[in-house]
Amino acid sequence: MGKKKNGNGYGMGTFVEASIFLSPAFISLGQKGSADTVSTSSAQVLMLFLGKRQFTQARRKGGKPSYDRVDDNRFTLTYKELENRGISQGRASRSFTELLWKGFIEVISPGGLCHHDCAVYALRDDFKKWRIGDPAIRTRQKDVHRGFQGQRIGATNEKQKIKLARVNVRHLHARQRGTPPNDTRASTWDTP
Repeated sequence: MGKKKNGNGYGMGTFVEASIFLSPAFISLGQKGSADTVSTSSAQVLMLFLGKRQFTQARRKGGKPSYDRVDDNRFTLTYKELENRGISQGRASRSFTELLWKGFIEVISPGGLCHHDCAVYALRDDFKKWRIGDPAIRTRQKDVHRGFQGQRIGATNEKQKIKLARVNVRHLHARQRGTPPNDTRASTWDTP
């Protein structure tokens, strides 16, 4: 509903549909027991997402103005931006998780490859089907496997998997004999 102000992604205002704020999913935002992870800031984070939508004004017959969305449904909302609005990173993270759980947003790109690679989200209307007690519509990807993950964290290529399997076999044989393995890199050795 207007031009962007100061490049922050927000226009002069937004329209919030009744189907959003009257839905059981919206009413349950922040309520304990409505999802595995809830945050008291979920409604505020959702409003910030809705505020990033861009509209253009068009005239219909009869002179009444109408507003059409012109954005591409790809939004970024960084922890720094939320922190500047008084929402800590922990609360923001729980809010993203709850909004995904209840079907308000979807992660298009998880980000995190480099300093300026922000996560990209899209607004979805799956919240209309969600009811308290329903399973998650979407969940967050907890662990992004990029690059070297380490032997004991989880081998990422075939050579590492074979090497890790050999180390595990040596540890198994050593435990059966009751002697510690010769491999000093083993940190999981438990003495009987």
